[in-house]
Formats: sequence, C-alpha cells, structure tokens
Amino acid sequence: MNDPSSASPIVATAATVGGVLADLAALAGRLPSLRNGEAGREAKLLDRLAEELAEAAAALRGAPGGVS
Repeated sequence: MNDPSSASPIVATAATVGGVLADLAALAGRLPSLRNGEAGREAKLLDRLAEELAEAAAALRGAPGGVS
C-alpha cells in the first residue's frame, strides 16, 4: 500500500482540496437552517478550511515546478 506521507505534494494537495470541498458542501447544506447566534461553530469550520487551503497553496508553491 502507498504511504500517504510519501505522496507527492500535488497528490496530497488534491486530497486536501477534495476534503475541503466535501466539507464546504456539507456546510452549505446546513447554513440555511441556522438561527441567529448559532453560526459560531460554522464560522470556526470556515476558518479551519481557509487555513487548510492556505497550506495547500503553500505546498503547491514548494512543489517541483510550483508557482510563486
């Protein structure tokens, strides 16, 4: 079996982005039913997803042939 820690940065980034998209889709489905004052947990989730995307972008920049 493949060791995920040995995956190329591009493959790992694709997995991260796919996970973020799945989490965003789930969150989007919950947002319409939120009541006032219930958004704190979802806001924290969005913050975490933003951090994951920033880390994914940094990984791509550091990958061979990455962008700057």
